[in-house]
Amino acid sequence: MSDTYADALAWLYRYADFERGSGLGGGPPFGHGLERTSRLLADLGNPHHGLRIVHVAGSKGKGSVCALVASAAEAAGLRTGLYTQPHLHSFRERFQIDAQPIDPPSFARLVDRMRVAVKRTRDETLGLPTTFEISTAMALAWFRMEEVDLAILEVGLGGRLDATNVVTPDVTAVTSIVREHTRLLGDTLPEIAREKAAIAKPGIPMLVSDQSPEIVEAIRAVAKAAGAAVQVVPALATDGSAGWRNGRAVTVARDPVSGDALPLGLAGPHQARNAGVAYAICRALGDRGVAIPRDAMRAGFGAAHWPARLELVASDPPVVVDGAHTVEAVAVVVDTLRRQLSLQRGPVIFGALRDKSVRHMAEALRPFATHLVVIEPEHPRGMPSGDVLTQLDGLHNATAAPNAAQALALACDATRPGHAVLAIGSLAVAADVRAAAGVPVESDPPVPVAR
Repeated sequence: MSDTYADALAWLYRYADFERGSGLGGGPPFGHGLERTSRLLADLGNPHHGLRIVHVAGSKGKGSVCALVASAAEAAGLRTGLYTQPHLHSFRERFQIDAQPIDPPSFARLVDRMRVAVKRTRDETLGLPTTFEISTAMALAWFRMEEVDLAILEVGLGGRLDATNVVTPDVTAVTSIVREHTRLLGDTLPEIAREKAAIAKPGIPMLVSDQSPEIVEAIRAVAKAAGAAVQVVPALATDGSAGWRNGRAVTVARDPVSGDALPLGLAGPHQARNAGVAYAICRALGDRGVAIPRDAMRAGFGAAHWPARLELVASDPPVVVDGAHTVEAVAVVVDTLRRQLSLQRGPVIFGALRDKSVRHMAEALRPFATHLVVIEPEHPRGMPSGDVLTQLDGLHNATAAPNAAQALALACDATRPGHAVLAIGSLAVAADVRAAAGVPVESDPPVPVAR
């Protein structure tokens, strides 16, 4: 039995976990396809059957799209489940209903149910499931037990073989595609797009963020073969300005139907694209009997809070954290800070996970960074600061700090009037600096990494 949340979490992390880099031995995280997840869910009574579901894949922005849709659904009075990953401070953040994470006792009880299901799956020679397969089954079981009106699921990795792809949703969506996880998803953008588009289901609308023709055509081909109609969705129009409200970078878009002002709790051109997809999802849900009126979209989009996405965690000097961890995402953050939020320069607290191209990200930081303070994120796959400095090879004026608290102190001391501190390179870096800046957080107990 899982007497405590810590016991439950330790049990869950015993299994192979691609995100933490544990237990896979270099192999793919979905060696059995969807078979194990389906078996786990069958043992739980197939809780996903009958749920109204939104399923979102993509390389960038899928979490933001999920957060916007969830906020609008909540504003419409719908009991709304949200399953995302990774988390910032606690695994419980991945399981939310009406913006509240699952409580520790409920999490522990879910794990107790999963222990029995995992044993039966293993005994049927399907092998041990992964942490993500187990947590996906847990989320769907919890949503069913709590009788949510709508469940919003973010794909973990890829789409075709992702554990979330066992569901039959009401709407699917694919956000922006970039080169990522090429060993698993393919070397080219069309290959990666095809993997992600494979969440398409017969007769279910697929909404696609407007992007390059080669990506859109790859997605269209997969959706057509599955019997799904594709709608390419443009970004919402904004006036290009943004500001800060309660620690969030916010902007105002235009409702594409009425032309009315549509506040967004997320700023930047990338978030205008994400908001376009979220708006189209809400409209498509209405067509399928899940009503999210425009006034609920307006209220929900304006209230949306997605931590560590252009988040202001201190003001004197300004300290901004963002979980961007690709070259493209870092470049967009820098551009948004400079063009829309009037933050031109400053020290950067930088760190990354071991599989990231730190030199290219650092090059994207050049227009903003006066210098870098490098840390090793408190994450099992965190890249040692010495390795980061070696890869930078003099590209920036860079020093290392032993932890986020000392890095924050060094960066704040080095700011000049009108400058700001930016923490970027990984969600783990953003989490570490959020905590160091004094943002109230509930952190998980430490769990050793299984090898």
